[in-house]
Amino acid sequence: MRIFYVFIVVLSLLVSACSEYARVVKNDDYKRKYELGLKLFEQENYPKSITLLEQVYQRTPKTSEGENSYYSLGIANYRLGDYYTAQYYLASFGDKYPTSVKREETSFLYALCSVNNSPSASLDQAETETALNELQLFIYKFPQSDRIDTCNKLMDQLRFKLQYKDYESLKVYDRTENYKAAIVTSETFLKEFPVSIYRENVWEILINNSYQLAKHSVEDKKKERIDKTMERYSKFVLEFPNSERSEELKNLIGRLI
Repeated sequence: MRIFYVFIVVLSLLVSACSEYARVVKNDDYKRKYELGLKLFEQENYPKSITLLEQVYQRTPKTSEGENSYYSLGIANYRLGDYYTAQYYLASFGDKYPTSVKREETSFLYALCSVNNSPSASLDQAETETALNELQLFIYKFPQSDRIDTCNKLMDQLRFKLQYKDYESLKVYDRTENYKAAIVTSETFLKEFPVSIYRENVWEILINNSYQLAKHSVEDKKKERIDKTMERYSKFVLEFPNSERSEELKNLIGRLI
């Protein structure tokens, strides 16, 4: 019986709360909308909070209540995982309220939206590139921020994702004996990622495919491609003088001469 009584009390409170919310949404008491909107925000009831605070912002955008409502709309959507909608609010917050103390936070969260929108390495990485740009822009705008270390760590993670995708693409060209594509992709990778755990592997793929291209070349292109293969090998040795692969690659090139 006691459990039933508690259930009835809780149910009554919920019904009362829902009824109050419905009344506040429909009436013109914007002070009450603002108060209830913030209360629901603190209770993490973000969908209802968004409805009320959007009304407050539309009515009083130039006031402190409007500023706080707009800020809360960005945060609420971010916490709901609706990063594209959150970006809409967070991106324009600094322009609407250029003197706000919340500018740094909203700019950072805007960049984090792009980070969260970054897909897995197997998919197109346009969002990852955007996230890198947004993090770099945040560092430029707020060079003294205590969030800089977090930005750098996130950028390292995103760059590694790009490296991994490019490396996997390169391995496909290598595996399918698409020599020219493997060579171009390898050289692009080495240029774009001067520090990478994959560099030694990429050099090996580059030299192997350079060898194969030279080996299968017509006579009037063979010498040029052999010379290019030897040049690539020399650069590899300079970068990895103690590599266990040096002798094997040297012997490979020796078959061309």
